[in-house]
Amino acid sequence: MIPQLQCLLTGTDKNTFQQLSEYASKLPWLNVMGNVINTREARHYLQEFDIDILFCDAVTVTEEEMENFLKKKGDKVLTIVVASPEELAACNFKCDVFSFLQKPVSFEKFFNALSYAKTYLHTTASKSVSAPVDYVFIKSEYRFYKVKFSEIIFCESMKDYTQVYVANKNKPIITLQNLKTFVNKLPKEEFVRVHRSFVVSLASIDVISKNEVIIGQKFIPIGESYRSSLFQLVEQSS
Repeated sequence: MIPQLQCLLTGTDKNTFQQLSEYASKLPWLNVMGNVINTREARHYLQEFDIDILFCDAVTVTEEEMENFLKKKGDKVLTIVVASPEELAACNFKCDVFSFLQKPVSFEKFFNALSYAKTYLHTTASKSVSAPVDYVFIKSEYRFYKVKFSEIIFCESMKDYTQVYVANKNKPIITLQNLKTFVNKLPKEEFVRVHRSFVVSLASIDVISKNEVIIGQKFIPIGESYRSSLFQLVEQSS
């Protein structure tokens, strides 16, 4: 199963970015996490979610706060700028831009840009894995617990720390890392975020209903922002 890519759309040209959103809905391996107008909302999404690709206009990407934010992100987020030749000529880009889409954007242009980005991300991910591992060390108090990925059932955010529920353990392992930091250590193809406070193991899921995931006797809510990507993953694996 090909891991689904997460993208964010941000720009003041509502018609263009609505068109991009409609294009994206045709690609099963691409999920739009949000379509926002201002940079404050965009930065919130980029901080809260693991965004792979950012589509933005020339004005947004050259705002000082956004430029500094994207510089810190580095190549963790591929930035694709959507603009007219006149808009591009008027801007001085100080952060890395992966590619440009010239208005008006046809589906063919959009698809080609996304295909190139997908290939780049998958190639980079393959090269970065020097030796595959099937475990993670979880620091809890003064100990490090070695836990296999296959043993992790789900993770629950408790503000500034995370509870990791592991098979054959009566109590969760509590680590002083927030959920986003800890989940970055887990393989994306094996775990899925279903709520801002929960990440679950796909292999551990027993039942998925409209509003919750059931794992054994545990009922985990599905957040509105995560419902679409979860059900797309389920459809791809069915």
